Amino acid sequence: MNIKTIDLSKRYNKKGSPDIEVLKNINLEIKSGEKVAFTGPSGAGKSTLVHILGLMDRPTSGKVFAGDKDCFASSDGYLCSMRKENIGFVFQFHYLLSDFTVLENVLLPVWKDRAEKLKKAEGVLEKAGLSHRKNHFPNELSGGEQQRAALARALINDPKIIFADEPTGNLDRATGMEVEKLLFESSSERGATLVLVTHNEELAAKSDRIIKMTDGQIK
Repeated sequence: MNIKTIDLSKRYNKKGSPDIEVLKNINLEIKSGEKVAFTGPSGAGKSTLVHILGLMDRPTSGKVFAGDKDCFASSDGYLCSMRKENIGFVFQFHYLLSDFTVLENVLLPVWKDRAEKLKKAEGVLEKAGLSHRKNHFPNELSGGEQQRAALARALINDPKIIFADEPTGNLDRATGMEVEKLLFESSSERGATLVLVTHNEELAAKSDRIIKMTDGQIK
């Protein structure tokens, strides 16, 4: 799925102080199936941009298109459906629910249809090398296993776009490379667009295109 932005800006209002301008007139196009990495110093606006592209936050001004749809001209119900049906998220922290097993965590995005999706979830876990861990709880997993479980959860609905915000930031190099391999293989197999935020130059170099950000702008 293509992603396009037109004059995208984000400002935060702080009472008694000037507005904080985090994104400044971002014009960007990411082609369907492309693997893109956003890089740049902390505070450059990378995560804010990805959260808006992933429809988790609204811009102050400008437009975001997913396919031909002007997303933020639509209702909150549309944004929710779009996230559920077309978008997968992987973050630096796994955000697995501690009282749920690994299998239950993977099924969370499709909980209402979990009986129908059970075999699919087991298949995704097998691909992630976690079949033997499906009935374990998150605190029984290593950091790398937790992150692979989070990726499996992001893939349960075969998303058209995968957003990964510092997906290996909490992992050692060897474990991070395992997660990177799974992330790239999974997006390629599905023909999904992959959007990364990373400070890891080696990870960024594996993408089709590196987009550098500084002070809320694309350089």
